[in-house]
Amino acid sequence: MGLRAELHFHVLPGVDDGPADLAESIELARLAQADGTEIVVATPHVRTDMVTDVRDLGDRVADLQRELDAERVALRLLVGGELGHEMVPRLSQGELESIAQGPLNARWVLLEAPFEPIDEGFHAAAAELRDRGFGVLVAHPERSADAALYESAGLGRELREGALAQVNAQSITGAHGPAARDAAFALIAEGLVAVVSSDAHGPSRPPLLREARTKLVASGVEAAVAAALTATGPHRLLARGIPRALVIA
Repeated sequence: MGLRAELHFHVLPGVDDGPADLAESIELARLAQADGTEIVVATPHVRTDMVTDVRDLGDRVADLQRELDAERVALRLLVGGELGHEMVPRLSQGELESIAQGPLNARWVLLEAPFEPIDEGFHAAAAELRDRGFGVLVAHPERSADAALYESAGLGRELREGALAQVNAQSITGAHGPAARDAAFALIAEGLVAVVSSDAHGPSRPPLLREARTKLVASGVEAAVAAALTATGPHRLLARGIPRALVIA
C-alpha cells in the first residue's frame, strides 16, 4: 500500500491558525503517528493574512523535524504550503518551487479553494500555476460555496484543465457539518476526488484519515476506493506528482 501520507496538514507551531506552540505541534505529530501516518507535508496557510514570506519555511520544518526526532516521533516532514490564490502572482518561481511537491516535471502545489464561490481570480491563479510549470491540487473544494451553490461548477472547470481535488477527512466524518459532508460524498461518488487529507490544525482538530476511511466504507464506498483516497493516492502524488501532460490544454 505504500507509506501513509498527509498532504494537507498544519503542523508548524506559531505560524498560522494551527498549533500555537511546539508542545501542540509535538502532540499533533504523535496523533498523526498513532493514526498510521508516516509522512506529513507541512502546509501552513500562505496567504495575505497568514504566512506571506515562505523563505524560512524550510528552516522551520527542519527545526520541527529535529524536535520530533528527539521525542522519538516517527514522522517524516516535508515542506509545503496551502497557497491562497491571491498569493500566486506575488511568489517567485523559486518560492513556488519551495512549497511544491512531486518529482521534476511533475511538481504540484496545494491551492486553497475559497469558502466563497470559486471565481475568475481563482481560475486565473490556477492557470498561472500551470503556465509556470506546476500542477494544481485543489484543497477542500467541498467546503466552498462553489459546491453548495453551484454544484461544483468551478471545481469542474479546474478538473478539466488538469487539476486534482483533495477532500478533508473532517468533511467525510461530519466534523465540518452536513453540507460539507454531503458535498464530499457527492464528489467522491462522481469520481472527482483524488485524495483525502486531514487538514489537521491541532489536538482539537486532529488527524482523521483512519476514521475517514472507515466512514467511507461504512457508507458504501468500495474498500479499494477508500484505500486509494486515503493511502495509495496521497503516496502516489508525492512519488509521481501530477504529470505535465495532464496540465497542458
